[in-house]
Amino acid sequence: MKVLPGVFTGFLLTFSALMFFAQSASAERRAQLRFCEDPWAPYTLGEIDSVPEGGIAVELFKELGERLDVDFQLKLLPWKRCLLWAETGDYDGVMLLTRNDERAAYLTFTDSVHEDKNLVWHQANRRFDHSFENFADFKGVRIGVTAGFNYGERFNQAVDEFDLVVEEAPNILSNLRRLDLGRVDVFLVNKPAAEFSMVEFPDLRQRLTYADGPFEALPFYIGLSKASPVIFELERFNQAIAHMRDEGTLERIFSAQPVP
Repeated sequence: MKVLPGVFTGFLLTFSALMFFAQSASAERRAQLRFCEDPWAPYTLGEIDSVPEGGIAVELFKELGERLDVDFQLKLLPWKRCLLWAETGDYDGVMLLTRNDERAAYLTFTDSVHEDKNLVWHQANRRFDHSFENFADFKGVRIGVTAGFNYGERFNQAVDEFDLVVEEAPNILSNLRRLDLGRVDVFLVNKPAAEFSMVEFPDLRQRLTYADGPFEALPFYIGLSKASPVIFELERFNQAIAHMRDEGTLERIFSAQPVP
């Protein structure tokens, strides 16, 4: 008798999930789940290949751990490695990210825990001919972006449609410094991430400002690996998230500014 690979994989995941949580219960200890993220202030603070020292996403997982009775093992990894290991099931999921079709191939997303939008940062003394109210206004402008970030499908389409000039840098602070030096004309990032990156550089902050831009707010999710039994816990994650939203806990966590 032939067994379809997808059916067999589904059986293994289901069996693994039952055994995993049953063993945790019988041993009277909390289930352990491994989640990763890259250093992404103010959401995760710390160094690559280490446990995060703090941040908004860390506080989110502390709260979820208590509500789900789970011991979350958190690790900061290079972004591409984090996504790869979530895809292979070496990690059970990704702490915080936005959704796109590529990620949806190997991650199941919880309900949204937050949303934010990218702003158009530029030198405070720089004047442009356009107000950046639509993506066509970016033609002829050198756009700084952070490697691995998801800027949304509308932006991706605009890059192709208007032949936009996009230049990557490895992180937010390096992009802000490039912007300050005039190596790019604008840089795209949300306000909390930019502001936190410049907390220790007040002179840099004074030299930069932002325009609202054409971006819509993107939801932030927790990503659960489809290669891990954790996907069978999606309903419990969503129930906890709903309760946290109703109680105002999500708003409290995401409105707090962690200490650098």
